[in-house]
Amino acid sequence: MSRYVKVARLVFLSIAIGLLPTLAACTNNNNQNPNSAVTSSSPSPSESGEAGESTELWNQKFDPPVTITTAIIDDGTSRGNAFKAGESMEDNANLRWMKENMGIDVKFDFIVTKPEDYETKLRLLLSGGTKLPDAFAAGGDPLQSLLAANKLLSVDEAIEKYAHPEYKKLLEKYDYALGEVKKDGKIYGIPAFYMGDEGTVMWIRKDWLDNLNLQPPSTLDEFENVLKQFTENDPDQNGQDDTIGLAVPLKEGPWTWMGQTDAIVSALTDQMINTYDVRLFWNEGDDGKLSYGAIHPDAKLYLQKMRDWMSNGYMDKEAGIKDPAKAAELTANGKAGIMFGPFWMGDWPLGDATNNNPEADFQPYPLPIGENGLGGRAEKPIIQGFTVFNKDFENIEAWFSYFNKVFAKKLEMEGDPYFDPRWKDGYYEGYDYVKLDDKIIKSNFEEAGVPADRWPLQDGATLDIRFMMTNILGYFTSIPHSNIEAVKKFLADPNAEPVTAMEIDVKQYKERQLNAAGVRINQTVNEGKNYYTGPMTATMKSKGELLKKLATESYLKIIYGEEPIEYFDEFVKQWMDNGGQKITEEVNEWYANNK
Repeated sequence: MSRYVKVARLVFLSIAIGLLPTLAACTNNNNQNPNSAVTSSSPSPSESGEAGESTELWNQKFDPPVTITTAIIDDGTSRGNAFKAGESMEDNANLRWMKENMGIDVKFDFIVTKPEDYETKLRLLLSGGTKLPDAFAAGGDPLQSLLAANKLLSVDEAIEKYAHPEYKKLLEKYDYALGEVKKDGKIYGIPAFYMGDEGTVMWIRKDWLDNLNLQPPSTLDEFENVLKQFTENDPDQNGQDDTIGLAVPLKEGPWTWMGQTDAIVSALTDQMINTYDVRLFWNEGDDGKLSYGAIHPDAKLYLQKMRDWMSNGYMDKEAGIKDPAKAAELTANGKAGIMFGPFWMGDWPLGDATNNNPEADFQPYPLPIGENGLGGRAEKPIIQGFTVFNKDFENIEAWFSYFNKVFAKKLEMEGDPYFDPRWKDGYYEGYDYVKLDDKIIKSNFEEAGVPADRWPLQDGATLDIRFMMTNILGYFTSIPHSNIEAVKKFLADPNAEPVTAMEIDVKQYKERQLNAAGVRINQTVNEGKNYYTGPMTATMKSKGELLKKLATESYLKIIYGEEPIEYFDEFVKQWMDNGGQKITEEVNEWYANNK
């Protein structure tokens, strides 16, 4: 299984790690030795002045040590190379470092192996009136039940007082995406952010373009012509009629995690469309109200275009029953010449096409623009989950001491008083890096000449410390769009020396991935976002699955020509009559109170 497929499957697991709290008064540790536990008394940040005035905000230790409780999902296999032999989620280098250097002793109230077991455990704790962990991940129905029962701590005041100034800016910028964790105008959780760099680019077989003397399409009309040529004119020059233009999965509708057609939608309308999730996409109209994109009249423009392409054979006839991974098999097998998706597709699945045929050359290109000048992509939800706190948790200031430290490591901002200098080379020597002849080595240890007995793992693989950080910032959480400058640096000079942790990560991109990231960054187009970020409404819960099925099947009937384009109006009526009208009212009631 590709690591990107694993990423999609493990998002919930990463969220469930939880951001760990602390429970005692704050002191300073003046000894910078990572293994030292020496303490000396000093005022907490709130007593010594505003954040930014102190140069030792990173240097906090709790004395006596505090015990922190949390919970996690760990299926025993999905954490990859997260721990050395003999280590585990409950006993590892990071937990030992936290205890010795910050006076934080982490304990797990429960560890389960499945997301559904995690949700069940939270429900049982809530219904039984049992104490919740101090800090833990929550989302969906469990989160809403916790909010309704007033079991969670409001974090507004704590954010204002203790959060890293740059993190506050992120919360202000992406405030629209916090709806699920808001109640009565207050925030009840700390969000985990995605990088925000997975927006769609256009991947095309350049060797097929060259074989047919075609230029990369820049307009939707040119794009349609390339589809035609790739389907009808033997682009692989094997003398057989065995190719199509576009690999697309339609089982999940226009928007999915790979192979999506949001670029086609955006070339025809400023609406964004999803049929597979009743929460996506809700677009804001000129009247300031939200409407579900899949029922907007402009959707007929998209459906007509897709219908024409399906009729002409430009797309796989089995697209309606294929998910993204299955659709990608067409590219790997050399049967399709175009596929839309994120920058990372240059490695997998498109790299499989080159593995199967060295002449196969998928390259990234800017998205096509419609005749009305429209062009764009959907914005993937910027927030992946929340860490919430037991309402009886008293020392949120102490919790932020660890949060800010990890955030500052991600930020790598010069002069940042929250940045821990003990982490300047990496987190822990012998784990995520090795120092050899004063050079920091983070991967390819054998090639770099590191003796085998100093490899972080006995097989020479890179130890993935992100899970071990016991913090959702440590794995999937990112500072949105913080990789842009690193991408630009290595596009300008692929042989440049990486300096920061972000540059080290970007340096690992394959050439096509790096080029694709640059294509996305450099094409300024509309980024269609979802304006509804609240919880599942009552009618979404009762009617959401019915409406998803109705929308997705209705779209397929039109695209496959089983129903005329006019059937769209009948579909919209059915959607509204079967709960859609009520959902629209619920969504707009929420939006009026939260925008």
